[in-house]
Amino acid sequence: MKKLLMLLLISFSVIAFAQGKSISLSKKSDAPVTINEQQIKVGDVLYFQLGANPDGSFRFVQDLNNFNEPVKPSGSRTSMMKQPIKFFKEKDGVIYAFTKYFVANLEAGLKSGEVEILKSEK
Repeated sequence: MKKLLMLLLISFSVIAFAQGKSISLSKKSDAPVTINEQQIKVGDVLYFQLGANPDGSFRFVQDLNNFNEPVKPSGSRTSMMKQPIKFFKEKDGVIYAFTKYFVANLEAGLKSGEVEILKSEK
């Protein structure tokens, strides 16, 4: 019985860990992306508006750990911050923009009003 319980616990841990790492395993890209006829490039600034959840937390913006892996949805303290885009990743047709501390689902974030793109002056 103990062996079966241990096997189930290990399998659950592996599956849960693998799902959280799926974005971080995708290849980085510095190439500009186009979303809703708007071209976004590395160096443009993500301006985090108010979160779409009732408590002000974000649905489409997540905090990153030191290894550029999404950890949890960002809280309301992220609101009104500006961060330059470092790189992009794509997973299952969804484009993610990575900054130093956050990752945003670009299309959903722009549509919901959680993020805004400020063009860089380069």
